[in-house]
Amino acid sequence: MYLETWNKIRDRFEIEEEYDPPTFGDAAEKLSQYFDHLLRNDSSRLMNGLYRIDVKEELVKEAFALGSIEDIADTLARLALRREWEKQKMRERWSNL
Repeated sequence: MYLETWNKIRDRFEIEEEYDPPTFGDAAEKLSQYFDHLLRNDSSRLMNGLYRIDVKEELVKEAFALGSIEDIADTLARLALRREWEKQKMRERWSNL
C-alpha cells in the first residue's frame, strides 16, 4: 500500500522523477530530499502541498520548531506520507462497506 501512497504524494507535489521505493523508509528518505529542496527554493509550494493533503497545521508548526532544514524536511516527509496513508486506508475501508 505504501506504493499507492507514494504515487499519490508524487501526484500532489508534481514530482516528475520516476522512482518506486522498495520500502516505506526509502519513500520517506526520497521525499525528505525533495522537501529539503523545496524548503530552500520554493517553500510556498511545499506549504501548499501539505495543505492539499491535509497535514495538521500544528504538526507542521512542531516540525518547523526542530531547527535544521534536514530535520524539518524529514519530519514533514514522514507526516505527509503518514497522512496520505491514513487517507488511503479510509478509502479502502469505506469502499468495502
